[in-house]
Amino acid sequence: MKIRNHFQEAIAIAALTWGMASVAMSGCAGTQKDGMLDYARSAELQFQEGMDEFEDEDCVSAEKIFGQVRRKFPYSRYAVLAELRLADCQFIQGSHATAAVSYQQFVKAHPTHEDAPYAAYKRGVSYYEMIPGDYFITPPPHERDQAATRDARASLDAFIKRYPNSEYVEPATELLKKAVRALVRHEIYVAEFYLSRGDRRAAAVRLEGVQKDFPESGLVPDAMFLQAITFLEMGQKDKAVKVFEEIRALYPEHYQSRRAGDYVRHLEGEQGDSRRGSNG
Repeated sequence: MKIRNHFQEAIAIAALTWGMASVAMSGCAGTQKDGMLDYARSAELQFQEGMDEFEDEDCVSAEKIFGQVRRKFPYSRYAVLAELRLADCQFIQGSHATAAVSYQQFVKAHPTHEDAPYAAYKRGVSYYEMIPGDYFITPPPHERDQAATRDARASLDAFIKRYPNSEYVEPATELLKKAVRALVRHEIYVAEFYLSRGDRRAAAVRLEGVQKDFPESGLVPDAMFLQAITFLEMGQKDKAVKVFEEIRALYPEHYQSRRAGDYVRHLEGEQGDSRRGSNG
């Protein structure tokens, strides 16, 4: 009888212990859940505080708050959003080189994020904003360093190819055209510089590169026409005629096509006169 009583007591104690443990575990889970909700809610509230400053165009205050969100809530979705808004603040404040790097880091760290296309686009725009502009006391843009222009072209082109369905493709395409045009103008400027120094061979090579590297540019027929004229000045009529004919075939509606046709007819007339003279 005593053995049975001890056994029953043991079962009762075990049941009581399990019940207490279950209550404790339930309370712990509830506390963790509440803590996670508080964490997310606090992150959201502080991020929204930063957005209020951002929308009021106070990037100085917004940057401080977004920085705090990243430090205090690194595992929340708002830390990622704060990272992107910090890049936007850099862009707005004119720190385009820094912004370009920040946008690139965002895409690299969060390639599947819904805002990755936006960041990739803004990276290209950041470089575009660094392209030399027109100033009265400085040389024309095409005479200055084109590093930013090349970066803009590469970034915008990469964005369009990677995100062809993005809402930013259209504005990116327009900026890309302008960047390419600036690069072609620079190449033509360099070629004309060589011509001014009498280095026609270097000019011809530079102009040939325009057609090869920037086939989408509307300035290609101009570069090709100048290349053909350079070949004529070098005494290489066959090469000149070949380029003239390419202009007529590839760009029949361009005004340089008509000029190229005039030159070809003139050169063919010279050749005919030369043959008649040799026979006469």
